[in-house]
Amino acid sequence: AYLYAWYADNGLRCQMCLFHPSHCDEQHPLHLTNLLVCVFTLLSAIANQLLLQAKLKRGYDSEDECVLCFFRFVMISVSILPFSTAMCFLSAMLLHLKSVAIYFMSAIPTILGWGTVLCVPLFVCCDEEF
Repeated sequence: AYLYAWYADNGLRCQMCLFHPSHCDEQHPLHLTNLLVCVFTLLSAIANQLLLQAKLKRGYDSEDECVLCFFRFVMISVSILPFSTAMCFLSAMLLHLKSVAIYFMSAIPTILGWGTVLCVPLFVCCDEEF
């Protein structure tokens, strides 16, 4: 929200440039300070998945381990869903990111997170086994 409010076409930075031209230097929205804020915000959102791990039992094979890793990635996607959604939709107009890799890296967690948030309650409500 801060990045959009400050760097958008009609944001506060543009309004300050009208009255104080000294504020109008070329500055990228994801300069070092903002990038560090974004990285630490993401790390705090996924800290529960980084610190806590499921216990692997001796009978687990590689397929069960793969499923556990997928569920952890799903939980990470849900944890960073607001950030990844904003990166996916605001990248071109606000952040001036033209790289396909950025869209790919933000689209996968966004689609997986929204799919989880919207489909899991639907599956629970429509489950016939009570």
